[in-house]
Formats: sequence, C-alpha cells, structure tokens
Amino acid sequence: MDIERVVAERLMHVTGIKCVLDVPSERTEEFIQVTLAATSATRFIQSPRVLATSWAKTRRRAREIAEAVERACSAIEDEPNVFSAVSDGTYRWDDPDTGTPRYQTNINLTICE
Repeated sequence: MDIERVVAERLMHVTGIKCVLDVPSERTEEFIQVTLAATSATRFIQSPRVLATSWAKTRRRAREIAEAVERACSAIEDEPNVFSAVSDGTYRWDDPDTGTPRYQTNINLTICE
C-alpha cells in the first residue's frame, strides 16, 4: 500500500484542498503536503506515521486547514486494511526558506495487510 498516496487522496476528498506528495515548484495559495515520517511493523501490522503539512498565505488559513486535516483523519479508516488513523498533534512550523505559514499534523496509522 502506498500510504502517502492513500492519505493524500482521502484528505483531499474530505477537505476539498489540493494534496500533494512533493511541494510544487510553483506553489498554489494553499495545499497539503503528505509525507511518510516513520514506520514500524510486525509480521502482520504496520504502524506508519504520516505528516500532513498545511500551507497557506496566512497563518490563520494554514491553521484552519490543519484543523480540517485533524477532523478528516477518521475518513482514512474507510480505506481497506486501515484500522486506525489518529491525529497526534499539530504544531506551527513556518517554511524556513520563504517564511510561508504552515502547520504540521502528525497522523499515526495502524494497517493490517
């Protein structure tokens, strides 16, 4: 399972906000970037941590997007074999290169394949 793609598609469907796996060279006003941060697994269970970084022109809008991501996490559980998708903290993390406001939300998943 390409968990980054699955999370991006589910978040985009629920929030209506463009989700990408890589930050585009020509950035739109707002988007969510999804990336795999860590993995752990047993024989049958995978427990990845995915980061959803909410980008926007203003700090307030970036925070609104991050809140939408937090609310949308349960929709990831509609994906076959995803048994849990839990938001585990959101924090402000402006882009160091451009100063663009952004918030990062940690999402812990439990997958059984």
